[in-house]
Amino acid sequence: MDDPFVSCPYEAAHRVPRSRLQAHLVKCQQKYPQLRICPYNATHRFPESEMKAHVVSCPSKAFVFPEERHCKVTAALTTPRPILQKDYLPETDPNHEIWDD
Repeated sequence: MDDPFVSCPYEAAHRVPRSRLQAHLVKCQQKYPQLRICPYNATHRFPESEMKAHVVSCPSKAFVFPEERHCKVTAALTTPRPILQKDYLPETDPNHEIWDD
């Protein structure tokens, strides 16, 4: 079962409800400013030495970059062609006058 309480990364003795973790971190951050904040999840706090390893394997990274969960497919790029008025407007003019050409 999922634990509704989590430990504070600044002080392991601090056990707070998961829903209040962000508010608690703001208070604890003032006392212990040496931890860096994860770019994918603000509740992840680590020392500078561990941050690079965490960023590579952060579980929240999949929510920021969902395309990395699947295999990458590369498609060929094509040059867009301009859309002329005759392509998207119905022919309501009885003389079929098109001034775009």
